[in-house]
Amino acid sequence: MRPWKCMTDRRKDKKNDNDKKPFPLWKWLFEPVSDRRLFYMGLAAGVLLAAGWFIYRTFFECLGQGECAFRSATGFYCPGCGGTRAVDALLSGHIIKAFIYHPFVPYCLFMWVIYEGSHLLEILHVPHIKGMKFRNAYMWVGLGILFLNWIVKNVLLIVLNSR
Repeated sequence: MRPWKCMTDRRKDKKNDNDKKPFPLWKWLFEPVSDRRLFYMGLAAGVLLAAGWFIYRTFFECLGQGECAFRSATGFYCPGCGGTRAVDALLSGHIIKAFIYHPFVPYCLFMWVIYEGSHLLEILHVPHIKGMKFRNAYMWVGLGILFLNWIVKNVLLIVLNSR
């Protein structure tokens, strides 16, 4: 029996043990995501958000909304100010009101419905329908809307309060 043969066998076993390590989180977060996986994640997020909103409206609405920490600390609107009112307006069917409160919320809902709907129709094998492909530009447009809304609201706050 040769001792180096046993050593190589052990190295192979060790290599096999390393192959069984769990999938690293960084790889899951930064690896490109398939559109189908993104569809299922979006569907789960939509269900969780709807359930959370239902629970909030049913049990916690009587508590009211507290003061915005960003607003009380700086005196300016935060980038999310108006988001809750926009969601309320959307759920009441007032799309224009929701856009005035916070244009980011209707944009997100519109993109979610188009993305999820196109993939659902593709899964159901509707002819000539392909699922919408994810593009980073959709996120950049959303962040631009968020930033522009924040700037416009704060500029108006400064101008109207200076009179």
